[in-house]
Amino acid sequence: MKKVVVKIGGSLAIDEQKLQDFVRAVVAYSGDDKKICVVHGGGKDINENIALLAEAPTFVEGLRVTTPEIMKMVEMTLSGHVNKKMVRFFLSSGGKAIGISGVDGALFEVKKREGKIDLGLVGDVVRVNPEIIYDLWKGGWTPVISPISFGNGGSWNVNADTAASELAIALKADQFILISDVEGVLDASKQVISNLDEPKVETLISDGVISGGMIPKVRESVKSLKRGLKSIHIIGWRDSETFQKQLNGELNYGSILE
Repeated sequence: MKKVVVKIGGSLAIDEQKLQDFVRAVVAYSGDDKKICVVHGGGKDINENIALLAEAPTFVEGLRVTTPEIMKMVEMTLSGHVNKKMVRFFLSSGGKAIGISGVDGALFEVKKREGKIDLGLVGDVVRVNPEIIYDLWKGGWTPVISPISFGNGGSWNVNADTAASELAIALKADQFILISDVEGVLDASKQVISNLDEPKVETLISDGVISGGMIPKVRESVKSLKRGLKSIHIIGWRDSETFQKQLNGELNYGSILE
């Protein structure tokens, strides 16, 4: 059985036409011998909803500072609105999907992230319990996963790239793909860097070439490689046909970390 973890976010999570195209590709690809998990973010939806609060969103190295008030909005947005929208798209496309979060079945267990700056209710994954994923796969379901996670009796905000990386490692995924708003990791001239390794990643971060939300994406990718994943693809969304070729190994585009 081939196991694939795909993380989506950015415009793909909110552009309904692109999202439907993505869902159709996943439905067409999935089968008894090919299983997919979809982990999603939804930062743009979160920012829209947080605008209704008195607090402005704050980020440190691409990670959202999460107060208790913001945590409620993040969980409602990701585990509620975004997650269920995606499940509806799967069902409407003839697929079988069940939406869960990292809280369900304690899929992701976390502890509070420590650091020089207190990020609030932001967690680091300390344990993944993938049994629920295998159970869903056995039933023919595609798991659609919000990264909201469980720890110390409560819900915690976990970066979706981190959650997806941890899940890919726990499942020993054969393929791990992160779909970004850009075609891959870009150099100073805005050209895609085809191949990356840890030294190159850290140099680009130090030089400010890699910034914002791309920082946790590439750093978690590097950690995942050290912990057993063979390669990771960071790509932009083109269309359903191109993505299916990527899944089938007929095409490799974007940035490859290995």
